[in-house]
Amino acid sequence: MDKSSYYIKMCESAKVIQKQWNPDFGDFFVSMSSGRTSPCLSLVSELEKKVSYLKTIKAVWLPRQDQLQEMVIEKYATPWDLAIAFSNVLMADNASYFDKFDSMEKLWLAFIMRETHRKKWKDGEWVS
Repeated sequence: MDKSSYYIKMCESAKVIQKQWNPDFGDFFVSMSSGRTSPCLSLVSELEKKVSYLKTIKAVWLPRQDQLQEMVIEKYATPWDLAIAFSNVLMADNASYFDKFDSMEKLWLAFIMRETHRKKWKDGEWVS
């Protein structure tokens, strides 16, 4: 799981992805108030209390690779088709763009933002 400051910035800037977050047990987030990265624990069982708490600490969701893949899997007939599409995009003319992402989470987030939202990571923000 990527918890680097670079990935945190990518996730924080991906507002469209942050809006999709429905906090659940095992999700990772960073408190922008304290800078601590933590998993969601089952200590707060009621979703409304959990969401309220996460807003208070200015939580930013750090999607895991499987969660990122779930965001786009329905567009493909099989997981194999998704893997092929992912590979084709990374290996095409975009190879130099994707080369800067050094974790699977960063690669998948960049893939999703490009393929689904037509945005690229440039100078610390997602741009069209």
